[in-house]
Amino acid sequence: MATITLTTAAYNDAKQYAETQNLTVDEFVVSLINKYAHSKRKKKYKMQPIEKLSPEIQDILNMPMVGQLDADDINGDKARMDYFKEKYGL
Repeated sequence: MATITLTTAAYNDAKQYAETQNLTVDEFVVSLINKYAHSKRKKKYKMQPIEKLSPEIQDILNMPMVGQLDADDINGDKARMDYFKEKYGL
């Protein structure tokens, strides 16, 4: 078992918060360590520049908005399909 040292003020703050959460100070500190230790290990998603994406994805991202969307096509699905039909002969 390892021991960590906290200032009295830090310990009292941790104790007060832990009590409001129905936790022991040990459980609270361990939960903080786990939360921040794991968040540093997670790989964060980073968008690549458009130039590095495949030509197909670049075409989709650069697809022009033609006209207005129909009232029943709020997500643009019909307009997108029309574009693909025209471009790729679907």
